[in-house]
Amino acid sequence: MDNAEAEYLWGRRSAIQLRALMNRIYYQERQRIFETREGVIKVVAILGGSLAFSNIAVPGIVQWCAAVITVSSAASLVFGFAAKARDSAMRSAEWALLERDIELAGQRDFSEADLSRWAARCNEIEAGEPAAHPGLMERCYQRACTALGLMPAGPAALTFWQRYCPPVVIH
Repeated sequence: MDNAEAEYLWGRRSAIQLRALMNRIYYQERQRIFETREGVIKVVAILGGSLAFSNIAVPGIVQWCAAVITVSSAASLVFGFAAKARDSAMRSAEWALLERDIELAGQRDFSEADLSRWAARCNEIEAGEPAAHPGLMERCYQRACTALGLMPAGPAALTFWQRYCPPVVIH
């Protein structure tokens, strides 16, 4: 194998490794966001329910508590935050397994067939993924580049809202 071919193969390996790490970080963050939402909704329901059943609250506060509990619980049921958190955990695990396979091949003992298999696995995992939040994905790309010691390709062409809208609004 000549030097140009080795550089080509190493470049492909690095790109696949970056793709896998970026997606694993993304789905870990997505899982954290959805678990936080679900936890906040449960806390709101418990505290609001306790306040609504206490005798110290005035009727207006009880009505507001009931409204907040209803809206937050309905959002949890309709948007399925807990199910999305579990799905994100599963996808993160799939990306971690791909990272493991890449590392198992080592830095010198991988072939073009390995690269093709890993790239196909990336496509297979991504085929069933929901649309990504561009701002969160960009932050995960930056973190993955830093973790692998790579230079990012440059700033992403994100709109103002994509860049500065908190990823808490992902669905």
